[in-house]
Amino acid sequence: MAKRKREYVDKGHKVMDSYYGLCEKYDGSNASSIKSQLKRLIEKDPDFLDSYLLLYEILQGEGNFPEAERVLNDAYERALKLITDKKGNWPDILEWGWLENRHIIRTIFNKAISLWENKNIDGALDLLRKLLKTNPDDNVGARDYILAIRMNMSFEEFEKRFNKGGYYDMELIDWFDKNYIKFPDEFDWWEKAMEKYM
Repeated sequence: MAKRKREYVDKGHKVMDSYYGLCEKYDGSNASSIKSQLKRLIEKDPDFLDSYLLLYEILQGEGNFPEAERVLNDAYERALKLITDKKGNWPDILEWGWLENRHIIRTIFNKAISLWENKNIDGALDLLRKLLKTNPDDNVGARDYILAIRMNMSFEEFEKRFNKGGYYDMELIDWFDKNYIKFPDEFDWWEKAMEKYM
């Protein structure tokens, strides 16, 4: 008998509405006030991770990289604590389709990008592969970053080529479609998994 797949779906978080309210208010000039309000939200609900991610973004924008990394690491450690079992195993399914899961997926994704930026290629690949495996529909585009790393691109090169001022267009999709077939060891399973979504 096939082993039952373990799916993780997070619970709802009451602070979510307050967080979105802060996002709407944040305009760059009010960073100091938003930071202190985010810290209060984190105290109120330490397991709602989007609060950490906005704080991380603000701290990076201020050039406070050590503090930004500490905040991201706190969020990442909590993300792992939420989704892993007693043996440290990831769930088989961690889908973006559940709104409740998105703050967790975003956190792990941000950690993977941070590792890539800091030249920890194995660590970045490990997290991106786990994100893709648990959510083959891949709403965050983990597959694009895996391919870029396998093609020996740096994060800076990737962003320079594909980031069109905060969004990614058909150029990225076409590039992926053309190149992923060069790495069957990486993407054969994903191709098969995607047949379910067709």
